[in-house]
Amino acid sequence: MKKLSNLLIILLLCAVNLSGYPADGKNEKILNKNREIINNTAPDDWYTLASCAKSCLKKNVLNKEVAEWIDRSIEIKKTSYNMEVKGDYYIINRLPEKAGEYYLEAIRIGFDEDKNFDSSELQSKIAKIVNLDT
Repeated sequence: MKKLSNLLIILLLCAVNLSGYPADGKNEKILNKNREIINNTAPDDWYTLASCAKSCLKKNVLNKEVAEWIDRSIEIKKTSYNMEVKGDYYIINRLPEKAGEYYLEAIRIGFDEDKNFDSSELQSKIAKIVNLDT
């Protein structure tokens, strides 16, 4: 029984570490850098919120705060960029269906804003999702 409980504790610790919660100084440093950027920007700066979140996602630093940055960005202004970042967040969190919904919305918004919008990168991301499902 003790071995089983130890195994469960180890699995839980690994799950927390894999979920992107800061487990080391490097992740905390990345978060602090982006927090500082956000704290020094205008409250309605949707782009900075989204780009700081994207910066964290690229380095696989995930936590509730990063998700909140994306959501605040979208609340301020829905754009193709922040919708794509939200899709990327869902991909990293292994929720491809939700990611696909945000990628499609990013394409729709992109074409609404600019009839010459280049959606090739978003289409590629959607194709990867579809290939995962087959």
